[in-house]
Amino acid sequence: MNRNGYFQIEKKNDGVYLHVIPPVGEGKKAAVDELQIYLDKKKVVYGNLVDLRRNFEIAATQMKPVKISDSEIIPFNGWVEYQVVKEGLELIGRLYPPVIGMNEVTEREVEMDLIHMKVIHGIQKNNIKRIVGEKRYLETAIIALGSLPVEGKDAEIIYNFSTEHQTKPKINEDGSVDFHHLDMISSVKANDVVAEIIPEDKGTPGMNIYGVALPPRKVQRKIFRHGRNLEITPDGRQLISLVTGHITLEGDKVFVSTEYDVPADVNNSTGDIDFDGDVVVKGNVLAGFKVKASGKILVKGVVEGAELIAGGDIVLERGILGMNKGILIAGGNIDTNAILHSDVTARGMIEVHGKKGYVIGGQVRAGSKIISKIIGSEMGANTVVSVGTDPELMANVNALKNKIVQCRQDKEKLMQIVTRLKKKLSIDGKLTKDQYEILSKTVKELKRIEDEMEDARYEYRNLSEMVCEDSEARIQIVGSVYPGTKVEIGDAQLFIREKNDHCQYVKRGVDIVRDVL
Repeated sequence: MNRNGYFQIEKKNDGVYLHVIPPVGEGKKAAVDELQIYLDKKKVVYGNLVDLRRNFEIAATQMKPVKISDSEIIPFNGWVEYQVVKEGLELIGRLYPPVIGMNEVTEREVEMDLIHMKVIHGIQKNNIKRIVGEKRYLETAIIALGSLPVEGKDAEIIYNFSTEHQTKPKINEDGSVDFHHLDMISSVKANDVVAEIIPEDKGTPGMNIYGVALPPRKVQRKIFRHGRNLEITPDGRQLISLVTGHITLEGDKVFVSTEYDVPADVNNSTGDIDFDGDVVVKGNVLAGFKVKASGKILVKGVVEGAELIAGGDIVLERGILGMNKGILIAGGNIDTNAILHSDVTARGMIEVHGKKGYVIGGQVRAGSKIISKIIGSEMGANTVVSVGTDPELMANVNALKNKIVQCRQDKEKLMQIVTRLKKKLSIDGKLTKDQYEILSKTVKELKRIEDEMEDARYEYRNLSEMVCEDSEARIQIVGSVYPGTKVEIGDAQLFIREKNDHCQYVKRGVDIVRDVL
């Protein structure tokens, strides 16, 4: 057991004597400086400091009492010296020995000291019992210990969407730069939890040794700030989107819109647009870029050789200059003032109006009606205008037809390989290992092609039965239609051989006829 060394004085008839007791184990030696303070506090005369040091060394080394004064003293009991530290969070005590033969400090005396000092919190009874009961002189112990406050945490909002968009383009493996996929849109679905609050933790107050509460720092609460199309759950913990759309964080406010606005051009700075809702482009759509929307697309500028696909209407305020690679596909109507050299498809109606109002070059298909001021050009531009059937359905039918043709061609090639290998087996009576492997793989691939072709034929038959003509389908020209234009209504075709003005084309029976407007 470790124990500090200590000193003790003894009153004898001829004066005052000093005892120095050595430490035990790794305990600390008693120090003459502390002895000086001890004697001064109790007004024990000891001569000068030099003599005191010499006598202290003799008593410590010779392990015998040494006379340090001839003066009379009033014998005193042991006591505990107290010190408040850490701004009232801790009270430490140091036990001092009595004059030999006098009373030791008791636990009750320490308790009374604490009452006198108004110390009521965190009293360390075990420490008091140890230093007093074991007479651990010149040893410091914690007599009372306060508690620091447990600091809380500010509330935190967790956003379940990207709050920052980096427009850095992707570098492809070949070193080329991809400006099309810039991830500029944060999409959200109806009923998605777009943000959550982790509530504030107020923390736990502490208390000093006098019983005074020590509050933790104030923590910050958080509430959702949001625009339309969002609601907060009754417990205030979650923010829910009411619609499918585009979500943004502006400052600390959340917005969800069913319309995605492109403030300028669709170009390298925006990449392609793919949005579940309506899209409004306030500038132009440059060549090579794509805009796709489940709803409507409105472009206030010019569409160049780009691709626009809308589940609803497409409205082009300044038209499309397709450069033979522009594509418009609308699940609803298309409304524009010019279509040049573009591939345009609308399930509903296509209306080309305004000051220009022309369709020149390319192919324009609508489910019910095409209305235009000008179709074709004096230069005889090849222009195809088609109405009468669902263009998307016809596109699927044609795709299936092409697939069936491709499967048939693939099957013929595979059959040639199988026939050749079987003939060799018949003549030679055997095949090499590689030839057997080729034969096995070819037969499996042949079976797959046959199954694929049969599925395509079945789907083609079903879709073909769904193709029906709109009896009200028509192509109206409020200005002129020029030679070089092909008119298609359902399965009928008509090539325009001469310029015609203010007319419409409809189907009567199996033929396309022209009516004057």
